[in-house]
Amino acid sequence: MTDAASRPFTAGAVAVPLVLPVLGYLSNDVRIMFTVHLFLGAFWFGTAVLGAVVLGPVMGSLSEEANVEFAEGFVPKMNLLMEPVSVGAIGSGIGLASMLGLWASPTPSLWAALAIAIALLVLGFGPLHKFTAGMFDEIAADETDHERLATLNKKYGMLSLVELVLMIAIVATMSGLRWGF
Repeated sequence: MTDAASRPFTAGAVAVPLVLPVLGYLSNDVRIMFTVHLFLGAFWFGTAVLGAVVLGPVMGSLSEEANVEFAEGFVPKMNLLMEPVSVGAIGSGIGLASMLGLWASPTPSLWAALAIAIALLVLGFGPLHKFTAGMFDEIAADETDHERLATLNKKYGMLSLVELVLMIAIVATMSGLRWGF
C-alpha cells in the first residue's frame, strides 16, 4: 500500500498528523495546541463528510473500470492518511484537555467526548480499515472481482455514515465542554 500511495506521501501522511500534536503539547501554548486540534479535527470531519456524502455515492455510480481506476489512487492514500489523522486529532484533544486543566474535574461532556473518540478509533482501525484494506487487495489483484469491490465499498459507505454521526456527536460534546457541561 505504501508503494501504491508513494513513499513521500506515506511519510508525510503518517508523520505530520502524529508530530503536530506532540509539538503543540511541547510548546506549552494552549493557542497552538487548540489550533493543531482544530486543524486535525476539521480535516478528519471534512473528510468523513466528503466520503460519506459525496465520494461513496459517486464511486457507486461509476463504471467498473472507472471505479477501479479511481480507487487505485484514492484508497491507499486515504487508508494511510486517515488513521494517523484520527490518532492525532484525538491525541491533541486529550492533550488540549490536559493543558486546560479539564482532567482535574472532568465533566460529563469530557467523558462523553473520550468515549466517542474511543468508539471512532475502534471503528476506524477495525471494520473501516478492514474494508479499505479489502478494497485495496481487490484493486491490486490481477483480476479485480468487481462485485466484491462494490460490496466492500457499500459496507464502507454505510459505516462512514456511522462515523459521521459519531463525529457530529463529538462536536456536540465539545460545545458542552465550552459551556461547562
